[in-house]
Amino acid sequence: MPMFKEMSENLIPKAPINCLYLLDDPSRDKHVHYYVLKGLARSGFNPLIGYFYGDSNDSGMTGDGISAISLELTKKQFKHFNPFTVLKLHNLIKRNHISIVHCQRYRPLVNAALAIMGTDVSTLFYTVRATGTLRNAHRRAVFNRICKKIDRTICISNSVKDDMLYNSKSLAPSKVTVIFNGIDTNAYDISMGQEEAGKRLNLPGKGFLFGIVARLKKAKAHNVLLHAFAQVAETAPEAFLVIAGDGPLETELKREADELHITSRVFFLGHKKPAEVPVVLRALDCFVHPSRREGLGMAILEAMSAGLPVIATETDGITDIFNTPETIGAMVPSDDSAILAKSMNDFLKKERLELKLIGKKAQHHVAENFSRERMVEKTVGMYIQSGTQKKISSPHVALSDLGRLRLLK
Repeated sequence: MPMFKEMSENLIPKAPINCLYLLDDPSRDKHVHYYVLKGLARSGFNPLIGYFYGDSNDSGMTGDGISAISLELTKKQFKHFNPFTVLKLHNLIKRNHISIVHCQRYRPLVNAALAIMGTDVSTLFYTVRATGTLRNAHRRAVFNRICKKIDRTICISNSVKDDMLYNSKSLAPSKVTVIFNGIDTNAYDISMGQEEAGKRLNLPGKGFLFGIVARLKKAKAHNVLLHAFAQVAETAPEAFLVIAGDGPLETELKREADELHITSRVFFLGHKKPAEVPVVLRALDCFVHPSRREGLGMAILEAMSAGLPVIATETDGITDIFNTPETIGAMVPSDDSAILAKSMNDFLKKERLELKLIGKKAQHHVAENFSRERMVEKTVGMYIQSGTQKKISSPHVALSDLGRLRLLK
């Protein structure tokens, strides 16, 4: 399947347009970035990934028309505003004749808004992937000063869009676009059977497996899930819980499972590579995601693509996924283990055929609304349309004067 629909010939750039795709470092490489970069390369653009620190040779997204370069800063240098960083980025932009800059995070945006001054850059894009980006007064003040330079702010969910507009009085709604993150829906619908997947992971051959795939950190609320499962386990000896992921709370969560007397019923699988996630999902009967906040909820999209019913919380970003009249799972309040336990029990009692039907509806919903093809088509179309936009008029502020600005917090 093509990554996106073919664009009309008269929309494809007549000559390659150089664009700079700014990320913190190679550890920020994600499938969503690669899909967009690949789409740009196939549409007549010359995408260059710009990393602020780290080795560009560590990038997993280069090749087939995509190249990468690093400013070779240290992580510490990147975290604090420095005119030297702006100057290095400015020189990189000029040297590579960049016309479009696309920033993926707040810090790259602040540096880029200054670095494009006195260059041939005509368009500045900014993608926001989480609520709380403008979480303090300092960030809001800085963003309000530079947002007029941004041609288009792209939010990955309506919740993120609402958060940005609420926190920035200078951001015009007409310059904000929602483009949902997209996934390769085919990657999670594997032919392997549930029994075989369970054997590979050393999981129980019989019973009902609830599960989650997420980093073990506070925002994901694994502790709430453990308490909910402990309530389920009291009356359902056939129920088990699978937790895939690693993180700073691993020791604490294992201790909590022991204190709740559910250690024998909970399986901590540790870190799983992206290629291993479909196998984990295939082994499950129901996916549970009690997160306290999300930009969109990629793990939920992956679970639904695997044909699983999903129980998730009514938090920012996740509500966009459940915006359908079809029953694709259930939503519960966050931080409420009792209600979560009730919902888990409800799914535990459903017939297997009903679970499969719910999972199929979820799978179709994601394919229709959250596919990589849809995301790439919308993003590339935005790049193409930018060619008709008015060139940014940047005041010629001396880079040597930037030392007076303290922008990053």
